[in-house]
Amino acid sequence: MLLPVQQFKDFVNSYTLFMPQDKILLAVSGGKDSVTMAHLFASAGFKFGIAHCNFNLRGEESIRDQNFVKNLADQLGVSFHLQAFETEAYAKEYKLSIQMAARDLRYEFFYSLKESFGYQKIAIAQHQNDAMETVLLNLIRGTGIAGLHGIKVQHHDIIRPLLCFNSADIEEMVEENNISFVEDSSNASTKYARNKIRLNVIPEMKQLNPSLEDTFQKNLDYFSELEELLIETVKNHQAHLFKFKDQHIEIAINDLKKVHPQKLILFELFRPFGFNITTIQNLINCLNGESGRKFFSDTHCITVDRETLTLKTKAQFILREQFIKADQHEAVIGNYHLSIDELASKPLSLIAEAHSIYVDAEELIYPLKLRAWREGDSFKPFGMHGEKKVSDFLISQKIPLDDKKSIPILVNGDGKIIWICGYRSDDRFKVKSNTKKIFILEVHKN
Repeated sequence: MLLPVQQFKDFVNSYTLFMPQDKILLAVSGGKDSVTMAHLFASAGFKFGIAHCNFNLRGEESIRDQNFVKNLADQLGVSFHLQAFETEAYAKEYKLSIQMAARDLRYEFFYSLKESFGYQKIAIAQHQNDAMETVLLNLIRGTGIAGLHGIKVQHHDIIRPLLCFNSADIEEMVEENNISFVEDSSNASTKYARNKIRLNVIPEMKQLNPSLEDTFQKNLDYFSELEELLIETVKNHQAHLFKFKDQHIEIAINDLKKVHPQKLILFELFRPFGFNITTIQNLINCLNGESGRKFFSDTHCITVDRETLTLKTKAQFILREQFIKADQHEAVIGNYHLSIDELASKPLSLIAEAHSIYVDAEELIYPLKLRAWREGDSFKPFGMHGEKKVSDFLISQKIPLDDKKSIPILVNGDGKIIWICGYRSDDRFKVKSNTKKIFILEVHKN
């Protein structure tokens, strides 16, 4: 078949992907999909330039691809933009996978070209099979309904004008129009999850449904509309439930219990803050009790109190190490306030409570240190013989793992632990019969 230029133009117009006078930046790797996209743009008479990324990951192949795409741009008479990256070094520096590093570098390059050269949109050559692979990957990873719409035709300045075609359509265009392209050898490797789905899973599925791409596309359109409905529903719940304070959000637990379907709505409410479905289920399980529980995502923390959930950024819970000098009587760390006061006389009772302890002041070596619990920490629990790992003690207290991160540890100048604040002091600092100077240490949550 000849290049289906009219079908291509109709698709662009139906989604208003760009205006006729716009100049579009095409991301071209040299593979059949992106090269076909370039030929479609040229045949349709659209204004465009070509960008190519050399990630320096495939040796001579990378140079071959770079030269091929430059020749293609020259052949089509359009601008060519090239950027070479040290992808492995970037991935190592920022602790990213190679794929994520390449993605970050690629889009940063594209957006810089858009601004510098006046392109209106950035076109990516993804087709219906790519959308299908994305949905299957999302189902495996568990991204919720947001992962079921596949790849959006347009998202901000990124457009995907090949989503009106499947891989078979593109194969046919390439063969019948003698379109040259280069083959990326890594596409044949099942080392990557996406390739496994493309090479192994989808062929098996097509045996069950030869029209799999069409069926998937219809479902993706349906899921996309369903997502819009869910987004609107979640927005309404958020407006009703979220009470925005200066530095946090409060949600009444009684109101949260009335939400239905509970797990779905709560997941969508808290997903933007990095919480996964497992954490949300654990949160739901403790809504009828367990006051004080904390749930952490990579960026945020939810605290469950008796009547209220509090959502804060995780930075507010990070325990930054604090030093306490001899003349200092208070300190703040994370969500805790510590006070240190000298007693004028020995009290009748020296029984410690959860949030206050008595210590022999002469055992203290300054500066003291307030910090988070560390792997390998150990202490001598008050009233016990021998040492115990702090981690084992916290487990014995049935303190959830996420909560451990926010419990401050008071440490003496010689490195001995004085107090797991709010839980247990160290026996070595207890008040003895010959103690001359007594401090009372108290800790309270802000």
